[in-house]
Amino acid sequence: MRFFIPILLFLIAGCANKLAVQEVVLTDLNGSSVTINPSESSLTVIYFLSPECPLCINYTLSMRELENEFASDSVWFYGIHSQQWFSADEVKNFALKYNLGFEMLLDDGNKLAEVLGATITPEAFVLNSKSEVLYSGKIDNWVNELGNKKLEVSEHYLKNALIAWRYGKPIDPKHTEPKGCLIE
Repeated sequence: MRFFIPILLFLIAGCANKLAVQEVVLTDLNGSSVTINPSESSLTVIYFLSPECPLCINYTLSMRELENEFASDSVWFYGIHSQQWFSADEVKNFALKYNLGFEMLLDDGNKLAEVLGATITPEAFVLNSKSEVLYSGKIDNWVNELGNKKLEVSEHYLKNALIAWRYGKPIDPKHTEPKGCLIE
């Protein structure tokens, strides 16, 4: 019993120290501090991206299409760049070059990546108004193994999660294993 109480206190303290999504301070491309605050009756989609990752570049069209399709459904999209060596100008050029209209944010120290458990770019997270993760993983099944791309996508994981939310249905699957470039 003596060992149980210190272990329990350690576990409780460890859980209490973990930041919530809305507590992570990010930086926008103008240098201002911002936080992501999911609101009632909306969803938040967070993409972890890298301007140098070939898969991130290849998925820009899909990301634009999803943003356009779900804009009227109160779905907010963010591109998070966790790698500290990308400047705001590099991220801005990436967004302009690929016509990405959603907000791009810098995650210095990978704090948001740590909170959500993101390890790969591109990796998508769907959060509800309580910042609970409803879906995480791949955008679709175009890439199942690095270097091997399908000719045609047969599973649209992120889109299906957003459609399920739109119609009040369960999201399935809730997680897929992302493939891409490592977040360092």
